[in-house]
Amino acid sequence: MSFIRAVLFSVFIFVPLLIINAFQTLSILWKPFSLKLFRRYNNFWANYYWSYVGFMAQTFGGLSVDIIGDRLPHHENALVLANHQSAVDIVVQLIVGRTCNRLGDMKFFVKDALKWVPGPGWGMVFLECIFMKRNWSEDRTRVLEQLRRFRKDRVPVWVNIYPEGTRIKPGKLAAAQEFARKNQQPIPHHVLIPRVRGFLATLEGLEGHLHAVYDLTIAYPHRAPTLWNVLSGQGTQVTVEVKRYPIESLPADAEGRSAWLLKLYQDKDKRLETLMAQLKPTPSLAQQRA
Repeated sequence: MSFIRAVLFSVFIFVPLLIINAFQTLSILWKPFSLKLFRRYNNFWANYYWSYVGFMAQTFGGLSVDIIGDRLPHHENALVLANHQSAVDIVVQLIVGRTCNRLGDMKFFVKDALKWVPGPGWGMVFLECIFMKRNWSEDRTRVLEQLRRFRKDRVPVWVNIYPEGTRIKPGKLAAAQEFARKNQQPIPHHVLIPRVRGFLATLEGLEGHLHAVYDLTIAYPHRAPTLWNVLSGQGTQVTVEVKRYPIESLPADAEGRSAWLLKLYQDKDKRLETLMAQLKPTPSLAQQRA
């Protein structure tokens, strides 16, 4: 039954996305004449589809999201940081974005190869997400140019990045702990040591356009669910603690901003310990039906 649910859920998620891709393709016709209309049109489809994904994940996927912490304004340009444990983190971020009616404004840093994938990849091309080739010497110039276009055109944005660079796994966590020991830093247990380049580039490229940095601490009980868990109705409870930092509260120089991000993730590691201890696994949708 779990397999059947997962297959049906995948069909109901993927097929509508391909149809939306077809509608998005039409926007190529007027992009040369009105970039503003191109963006508004594709933002509409992003808001519609991502709202649908969040609804399906919560209603049929067994994902229960509790958002605590700071209340976020609905009309700010923001850099959104989050710890990264699973692909489900993206769904959780969509649910947070929906509470502020900002789904159409969300931009993600994603792997360059994804833009060739029908469905999610094509959709993110139309949304002008930021594609990375994992070669910073090449990526940096392109990233800054794209972000500066957003700033110049006054594009409303929620730019989402995972400073850890990848999902946390036992081997990567062990390497991060060893690095921390060698550099006499606090030993992380639930996060990796953040990389600062994307963070600094985003602040630089959107200088004068960002209003705040939002920090999302995503906590699951015991371990993060996989996409398969959600597709098969075996999602879980998740708590997201939101903290808002006005952009003027951050240091002005790159060295200070790097230290700020490192301290943020050291505090996040401690906070995750507390949040995870408070969470108790709840029966999944599949278990309830059984």
